[in-house]
Amino acid sequence: HIPENPAGASNAARRGWRTDVPLCDAHLHLYAGKDFAWNLQAIRGYMEWYGVERAALLALPEHSGAQGRDDASNLRCLAVKAALNAENPARRLYALAGLVRRFDGSATTAAEYAEQGRRALAMGFDGFKSLLGKPGLRKWDGTALDDPVFDPFYSVVEESGRPMVFHVGDPPNFWDPETCPPNAKKNGWFYDGSFPPLAQIRAEAENVLRKHPALHATFAHVFFLGDDPDEAERMLSTYPNLGFDLAPGWEMHIGFTKFHDRWHEIWETFRDRIYYATDDANWHASAGLSTYEKAYGWPVNLVRAAMERTEPFLHVCDDVAWPFAPLDISEETLRAVYRGNFLRRFGESPAPVDRAAALEEARTLLARYESDLGPFTSEAARAATIPILRRWTASPDALFTA
Repeated sequence: HIPENPAGASNAARRGWRTDVPLCDAHLHLYAGKDFAWNLQAIRGYMEWYGVERAALLALPEHSGAQGRDDASNLRCLAVKAALNAENPARRLYALAGLVRRFDGSATTAAEYAEQGRRALAMGFDGFKSLLGKPGLRKWDGTALDDPVFDPFYSVVEESGRPMVFHVGDPPNFWDPETCPPNAKKNGWFYDGSFPPLAQIRAEAENVLRKHPALHATFAHVFFLGDDPDEAERMLSTYPNLGFDLAPGWEMHIGFTKFHDRWHEIWETFRDRIYYATDDANWHASAGLSTYEKAYGWPVNLVRAAMERTEPFLHVCDDVAWPFAPLDISEETLRAVYRGNFLRRFGESPAPVDRAAALEEARTLLARYESDLGPFTSEAARAATIPILRRWTASPDALFTA
């Protein structure tokens, strides 16, 4: 098992991880169901307990269709970024925006998507996040990742040089009723014949790279290719601006162990294209930092064990203790994955936030929410978001204070 010192005053001290290389987390989320002050404490505590020097907050304005829609997600991320960076100049928090559809359910135009991209950059976002490749959202929305309606938006991102993180597919066994894990079925992640096949979603994502070769794209969760290192190598060899992030799914570590030598070769060959990431969403905001070990620990400790341990280790996932092999990576690769690659892709410092532009965005969003939105946004989402937007638009600084 991964060793633990319960008296340790940080995750690294408790688990024995290295402290000489600061962590940069390329894939982090807010908790949509909590207020602004709660999210501030959660991200603050996460970065302190785990020794995270820089982190990217990825907005999720659309998660699983209308019922999962959080139109304020972009502004939540921007506000937390602005507040925490102002609070501690040594902290570097970045924010990535997501696209939203028209409120009334009618088709959003290519020009509107491109304008969303330009507005996000003007407000001070550091890049973009796309969840459209998640099979449930892809089925509900019905728009392919490579649909021409997105091309002007992708071109805006290309020209900006900012990164874009894509969630593409899910683990392959989520399409198999015999091998789909019980926890995945519980979360609605078993995909029957009514969902797009994994191969189709992957092909759409690859076509985006063909059409937009300058796009600094990261495919999260190693593109769910743990069992197919040859395909991972082909993708990285073919698209020089493509990166993979290491946010678990633990299933990828089964593949890393099964095909250890091949994955080791890939990490060393493409060390400048791999990003440390956790995909954590803060569901705990206690002021007691040690509580964050429970709230965030499993992905952090899994990725760090694979990166730092030299002997096989056990890690509990879905109540099963899985035997995993470490990646046996070089010192140069570890430093690149933990920090160097993040600095190259996201920059040394986050983009400055334009408070006037953010305030105007909040006012526009509130006006839409107070009008008749039709069936596209749920009443629950509307009831939760309107009070937040009213507070945010009360003064120019309200968006950035708890």
